[in-house]
Amino acid sequence: EINILLKQTGFHFRNWIIWYYTFGQNQRKKFNRSHTHIFYFTKDKDKDNFVFNSDNIRVPSARQLVYHDKRAHPKGKVPDDVWQYSRVCGTFKERLGNHPCQMPQNLLERIVQTSSNVGDLVLDPFGGTGTTAKVAQSLNRKYISIEKSEEYYELILKRLKSDIQAIGTHDPIAEEQQGVLFDI
Repeated sequence: EINILLKQTGFHFRNWIIWYYTFGQNQRKKFNRSHTHIFYFTKDKDKDNFVFNSDNIRVPSARQLVYHDKRAHPKGKVPDDVWQYSRVCGTFKERLGNHPCQMPQNLLERIVQTSSNVGDLVLDPFGGTGTTAKVAQSLNRKYISIEKSEEYYELILKRLKSDIQAIGTHDPIAEEQQGVLFDI
């Protein structure tokens, strides 16, 4: 259904990625859920004109590691469409607040590195704990993060202000801009 809706609004389907994670959700009367779907769409008038930085995300291949095949790409292979990253659980150092589905930073790094260039604008319409904004900032991208929940909005501001102060290259977020972001 989402595929049809996005196509009708001019988006182009690229990949259906499965994020397989450890620490799945325990179930009593069915198999434990241990994956999430990531849909990769692009939007451009020229459907073949989009950013895909494959060299930024290459991983070692069996051809390299096991078979020592000289035909293997020296930088490795583009990852398959099943990615394995742990969920961000309550005891993890990366965990912020009590957001029920905080995304792992390394998963979002792969997505941002693949689909944007330095200086590009990254939009996260579901800001959550601000992980996408933090990743975009660390990879020298501009970002817009939108969050409906005031609790998570405050968490994002706190997280990004501490990063901004640590880097020391940005001014703190102005009070009037904070209200505008929350009211969107």
